[in-house]
Amino acid sequence: MEIYKLTNVPDTLYYIPNFITIEEEEYLLSCVNNVPRTRWVQLRNRRLQNWGGQPHSKGMIQTESLPKWLEPFTERILKLENQTIFPDHIFQFNHCLVNEYESGQGIMPHTDGPVYHPIVSTISLQSHTVIEFYRPIDSNNKEVR
Repeated sequence: MEIYKLTNVPDTLYYIPNFITIEEEEYLLSCVNNVPRTRWVQLRNRRLQNWGGQPHSKGMIQTESLPKWLEPFTERILKLENQTIFPDHIFQFNHCLVNEYESGQGIMPHTDGPVYHPIVSTISLQSHTVIEFYRPIDSNNKEVR
């Protein structure tokens, strides 16, 4: 797994190209696009679906189980633990955000917060993703600029 470890970024970042197949991508897109419209929340620069839990300042509030269609992918990510990407961490997925960005859209720099610690996994569909990491201006202030 060391071949997937990124350099010049925090030492816990990995990039695994072709983590899913084209057929799996089509399956995920079909599942995402065939949910009731009420699952979508429109925000300023994107729309999203929230599955599993609701992030809260005091922790994740479990509101439902993750949908079955996510299981093959969460299981595959969990198997990475045995390949040293997530050593010494025992965890289970409690939350999935499906973010839809149109071409040119994105979100401002931010900190996800403690409910996303210690592990976040991302699968990008239909295009590449650019993620820029910044250090906080002041180590006492977690706000990112």
